[in-house]
Amino acid sequence: MKKLIFLCFIFISTNVHSFDEDQLISLEDLNILFEQNKNKWNENVLFLIKKKSFTKINNNSDIYFLKSIYEDGEIITMPIFSNNFVKKIAFEYNFLNYNDEYFNILKKHFNSLSEFCTDLSIKNDSIFIEVSKCN
Repeated sequence: MKKLIFLCFIFISTNVHSFDEDQLISLEDLNILFEQNKNKWNENVLFLIKKKSFTKINNNSDIYFLKSIYEDGEIITMPIFSNNFVKKIAFEYNFLNYNDEYFNILKKHFNSLSEFCTDLSIKNDSIFIEVSKCN
């Protein structure tokens, strides 16, 4: 239950009206996400979609993706599993009114999470971030 509450906090914190580094996922929240297995992840997604700002995305596999909708766009959280545990987490930030500063804010934030390795890229008005634990 504790993990479920933390997951709620993680995804509710993405439901913001302005894009601010203080509102991005924390190191502790990422650690919790990496502790999930497929069943727990899917159960948490099914719980969260009861809120208006979340929807579930079926990706033609046994894993659900979670879309968090906010005023300026949406964030899709996509875990990548290996042997039933999270290997990587991909985030897709889609913006209604993209601003180049968004990339800088995300890059600075995710690079500050020293125990995680990140890869950021931009395509159209979306920023893609892939996060994995550094070994």
